[in-house]
Amino acid sequence: MTLVALNFIVVVPFTHSVYWMEYMRTHSFKLAEQAKTICPSDPLVYNELGVVAYDMKEYNKAVWWFQKTLSHIPSSLSEMWEPTIVNLAHAYRKLKMYHEAISFYDKALTLSTRSLSTYAGLAYTYHLQFDLKYCYNLEIRNSKDNFPAAITYYHKALWLKPDDQFCTEMLTLALVDEARRGLDPRNESR
Repeated sequence: MTLVALNFIVVVPFTHSVYWMEYMRTHSFKLAEQAKTICPSDPLVYNELGVVAYDMKEYNKAVWWFQKTLSHIPSSLSEMWEPTIVNLAHAYRKLKMYHEAISFYDKALTLSTRSLSTYAGLAYTYHLQFDLKYCYNLEIRNSKDNFPAAITYYHKALWLKPDDQFCTEMLTLALVDEARRGLDPRNESR
């Protein structure tokens, strides 16, 4: 398939779609890089490089590529770019940059309110942000509102897909954690 793709590139110069077809089949970072050299202004190329970096657990690189994607979008953001913004939020969450992640999940919700991934990611980020050890160590004072936010967003995700296993399990854990938090004597009274 690669030889056919390369021959096609010679016949139809400046096209990078054939590289993408092969990339989608193999997930080769090298092919994605080649597509970037052929069409450096295509934001989809940068998005895919971000996906590859994310899959390789190189989250700082993923953030960089997703930001580069957004900087190459010729007009204002549309619903088409919601997955890129969610990918960026996921990468920030993996880097434990929770405030940035929440900001981008919120931005994604302005483009589409029908994305399970956005609601689940937002819920999970609020849930992670409240990890008691994390909150006490960093002395985060306003984190007491994170469990209700996490629970709300898990419910919204489950409204979109009632049988989602991750959201169902995480909602259960968030409810248990919220109940435990109410019993923790270190917590301020509500």
